Amino acid sequence: MKEHLYHNGHIHCGGGQDCSALWVRDGRVFRTGNEELCAEAAGVPATDLHGACVVPGFNDSHLHLLDVGRGLGAIDLFGAASPADMAARCADFIRRRNIPAGRPLYGNGWNQDKFAGDPVLPTRADLDALVPDHPLLLDRVCGHIMVCNTAALKAAGITAETPVPEGGGIDLGPDGQPNGLLRDNAIPLVRAILPEESLEDIKAAFVAACARAVSRGLTTVQTCDIRSRDWPLVIQALRELDDAGLLPLRLVLQCALDTPEDLRAFLDAGIQNGRMWKVGPLKLFLDGSLGARTAWLRRDYADEPGQRGLCCLSYDKALTMARMADAAGMQVVAHAIGDAAVEEMLDVIQALSPDGSNPHRHGVVHCQITTRDQWDRFAALHAGALVQPVFLDYDHTIVTARCGADLAATSYAFGTAVRLGIPVSYGTDAPVEDLDPVRNFYCAVTRRPLAGGDPWQPEECVTRAQALACYTEGGACNEFAEAEKGKLLPGYLADFAVLDGDPLTLPEERLLKMQVLATVVGGQEVYTASGTQA
Repeated sequence: MKEHLYHNGHIHCGGGQDCSALWVRDGRVFRTGNEELCAEAAGVPATDLHGACVVPGFNDSHLHLLDVGRGLGAIDLFGAASPADMAARCADFIRRRNIPAGRPLYGNGWNQDKFAGDPVLPTRADLDALVPDHPLLLDRVCGHIMVCNTAALKAAGITAETPVPEGGGIDLGPDGQPNGLLRDNAIPLVRAILPEESLEDIKAAFVAACARAVSRGLTTVQTCDIRSRDWPLVIQALRELDDAGLLPLRLVLQCALDTPEDLRAFLDAGIQNGRMWKVGPLKLFLDGSLGARTAWLRRDYADEPGQRGLCCLSYDKALTMARMADAAGMQVVAHAIGDAAVEEMLDVIQALSPDGSNPHRHGVVHCQITTRDQWDRFAALHAGALVQPVFLDYDHTIVTARCGADLAATSYAFGTAVRLGIPVSYGTDAPVEDLDPVRNFYCAVTRRPLAGGDPWQPEECVTRAQALACYTEGGACNEFAEAEKGKLLPGYLADFAVLDGDPLTLPEERLLKMQVLATVVGGQEVYTASGTQA
């Protein structure tokens, strides 16, 4: 029997309960109380928290953990100031690593709206002069537009005659030839030229990303890492890491399978969950992103008449796959950013559960561009909203221009969602945003840009207690784990974060400076601020 006592802290147990001492036994909370618990636990190894704050472990309800790890070894384009800056970073990456000509390279993080001057999309012409001999595949920060150089297009065999996949786009330049920009379902055409990952590559990416996650106080991540192209290898990697004790936090796998046939093969495989990971929902992709103007809207983009974005998965196909999953007892969630995509998924959920009971807790990821009546439908259908408040930091600068003032006024209505009793959980969509819960929490409760400034639609702020619940209890509920996660009460898993300040009472200007001192998963300390990991 393994036991440990944490005392002299300010411990938020969840459900409005607080204490100062936490007695952990065999990976779960055994007792909670105050300093009198020290006498009862005499002889039990103890940690004096010295007044630090303890919260239930953060549970990110949607990110891409494997892509976080992959990105740590990719060309870093976050903060690029121009297409020329992007090209220079690629050339510098090649020079520093002495990469042989002809080897395809991947980078991510660029955002044309953050370029100095005109926010123009980069093209192959911007890349070819500095990098003519290495195929470049450069994802926009959202992952819904990729820009490639000529070498990449040639390697993939993409020409003006290449058929455009449904739900995708291949942009053409003034010469009638592909200009290097691929959108959504067309991206796999060029992604196929990247070298195949080995089992060890995937394991290394997971290990690196897990270390980053626990350093931010995350104890569970609901991660979209199962894809049609490589899921057997990913499952093998997780099994081997789990067996070796190298998964320091809990993973719930969101399964982005492309076709009914792929889903059937996955279901028929009868995958058994691991100790630190389990199979979660089917993940459907219904549209693109707002920044890329591929989010699917019911009306034209205000700043691009005639354009309504991309429907990446038809209703009939989405419903077919959702019914397959539902019949197998599998939850279904869908990437839906535009109001047309949100409407499609709500229609799917209603078709699966006409009485609104929604026993498999189907939900919508992102839920950014919405109308008030859609939030009423969420409530009536008991549909989950897996949202990312940190998206406000950038999106508030573009949403009115993209969607018009009326639609913008009812979008990102995450406070309304909480007040309507909708099951809301928080995530970051990392690597689109950093997986740091502190940034996400700050945006939820202040609706301010991370760099400071006036709040955007402050009426949609939530209270700090509500935000913490969405990040802990809400995440647990989304993965059917509310009986053992999201609170620090007897019988619950001893998953928690130790913070240097109390997120419920810190002055607003201090929130973004809040640091994680330690992360504990199953009673084991997996991170300390000194860098020591178990």
